[in-house]
Amino acid sequence: MRGIEAALTVLTSYNDGRKNKFSSETLRILADREKMKSTDITLASSLIYIVMRRKELWEKISSDYLRSKEKLPPSVNMAVLTGTGGLLELRRFSGGVLVNGIIEYLRKNKQLAKYSGLVNAVLHKVIENGEGVLEKFRRSPSPEGRAMWAGIPVWTLPAWLRTWTTQELYALFEMSALPSYSSLRVSPDKLAELSGLLDAKGIRYHKSDISDSLRLNESILPANVPGFAEGLCTVQTEGSVLAASLVRKFWDGGIILDMCSGRGVKAAQILQQCPSSHIECWEISEHRSKSAARELERLGVSERSVLKVGNALSLEPDGETGFVMLDAPCTGSGTWNRKPESKWRLDWEKFDRTTAMQKRLLNRAVTMCRKGGYILYITCSLFKQENENVIAEILSANSECTEVSGLIDWKGNIFRRGKPYGIYIMPSNSWTDGFYCSLILKR
Repeated sequence: MRGIEAALTVLTSYNDGRKNKFSSETLRILADREKMKSTDITLASSLIYIVMRRKELWEKISSDYLRSKEKLPPSVNMAVLTGTGGLLELRRFSGGVLVNGIIEYLRKNKQLAKYSGLVNAVLHKVIENGEGVLEKFRRSPSPEGRAMWAGIPVWTLPAWLRTWTTQELYALFEMSALPSYSSLRVSPDKLAELSGLLDAKGIRYHKSDISDSLRLNESILPANVPGFAEGLCTVQTEGSVLAASLVRKFWDGGIILDMCSGRGVKAAQILQQCPSSHIECWEISEHRSKSAARELERLGVSERSVLKVGNALSLEPDGETGFVMLDAPCTGSGTWNRKPESKWRLDWEKFDRTTAMQKRLLNRAVTMCRKGGYILYITCSLFKQENENVIAEILSANSECTEVSGLIDWKGNIFRRGKPYGIYIMPSNSWTDGFYCSLILKR
């Protein structure tokens, strides 16, 4: 199966309401089944990412060129969006080849063949006028136009405008247009060995100036990184690295409770950076907990860890806890540029449920932490409702708690102070996603 057909198959499955799997997982299954070439997999994943990143914008641009306003079948609709996005963003692939591939895909299906002329006409309009239209959205005087250009769901604008000034928000939208590249957090004392392997493979990189990471000039799967299987490095965004590094700054010498450990990336980093500490990892998903076990084993730190599967609101720690890290479930708005699909799964109801859960989890963290201990609250969200508002409510309800200042040595424009609590790590480069951190001391 070729890349264009694979992308349309995956995107149609998503658009048709079957959203139980993320598109990347669906593509992996399809690629294995059809024995796709690596070049076709790369093209398909690029097209899927392009469509998902600015889905509303492609819908708006293409709708202006559709003669008929009738509802199109999911496959045809995705053909239009894929062609529109691909023509305007896919720089290293011929536009003519892309259009021909999409038309061929439609003509192969008797029910879709009748739409091939319509789709062809729309995509040629995109070729003629699309670049100019795209620039108009980028410079739009309205937040709605800027949001569509940045790939931000328009319905979320009220939440953004409660967090940032209009000027700050437009700057954030510009950050959202940056390409997303991989960064490698280097395991202790492994820099020389890892650099040698990267050099031998011709993979370009440079040292980060804000974290213990190497920055690549591309996005790469962990399995394709030389030395990854041997534990020399971890594919990890620098925002995540910086957030987890706060544990090392304030704690090294006791038990750490990781309330929502996910796949164990931060837990493994903490154990590598805090050699005198042990960590207890809680995760509600058995699948993710098993992934965490493999991650801790890969990096050789599993002996200093305990993993439990269950709800963090009801599990009990094995002993007294002096440091609790809560990497809380959130909207992931700081990572939407790297993981664009998640934003289209969100609505106000889910948003409200998420913030309610964050408050319950943080209150539980305060309850479990001993006096004199710390609670580190982390999200990969840039919404005030999930960050400062949560901290404010917990501090108000727990008089023995106070926020710790001086979390990070301020450098450049990557950090922003919360209003008034915590700090934001901004997605101001291609290797750093957006994060929020606040450290609470229980007196």
